[in-house]
Amino acid sequence: MELIFLTFTRLIPKGMIAGMLLAGAAWADDSAATAAKAEKAKSPEERIFPSAPWKKLDVAVPLVGEGGPPLWKEGEIQEDTGELMLSQRLQRADELLLVCYFESKYVPQYNARNGKFTWRWRIHSRGRVVQSLRGEIPVGSIIEVIQATEETPPGTSYTRKDFVANKVQEKTVSEPGVLVYLLMERGDVKKEDGIYVYRKLDHLRERPAKFYTEDIERFIKVRPASISEESVHARLLPGR
Repeated sequence: MELIFLTFTRLIPKGMIAGMLLAGAAWADDSAATAAKAEKAKSPEERIFPSAPWKKLDVAVPLVGEGGPPLWKEGEIQEDTGELMLSQRLQRADELLLVCYFESKYVPQYNARNGKFTWRWRIHSRGRVVQSLRGEIPVGSIIEVIQATEETPPGTSYTRKDFVANKVQEKTVSEPGVLVYLLMERGDVKKEDGIYVYRKLDHLRERPAKFYTEDIERFIKVRPASISEESVHARLLPGR
């Protein structure tokens, strides 16, 4: 086999072999760039939720009212799926709101020990409560949700050198009419100067997240400002 390979390489001009090697390296670089681009293009939901695919439904689901898909039944949700995670969060959340965001403020995190900014931000997203589905926060209230992220504010081009040189600064971004479901635990919601503030920075799965309407409505049936029916996987755990 080695003799055949050596004979074959002797028959091919050295320039052709070099070209083949360069082409292989270029293909590897293109593949890595494509993979990096695909990762960057992922939505926030894809970064937050597990990689298991969600069950997509073929019916159009209204935001509120009747006519949605049937609720999840006991035993229908498999382990280690996005539905399981959402089910667990619904069972813990004693505050469940539909909120319309109108702005987000990106605040760079500062490391007092090192005297420099870190490569992370806190996003202060403000919105108005459209529906109060579970809990005591009234419709029309302003709520501010504070999260941690490594993404830079939209429209900026900060680099790590800018962070080291303390050249970063706070930025407010307009978000006209972004609807999100907020699943929160009441003990983590504080009222400050008339605004409800929710801070949950420590764990990725505890952040409020945006859910597709057809997915969440397999767990709950929604009427204006209330839940009319919920599946066994969405019921609040006893003691809440």
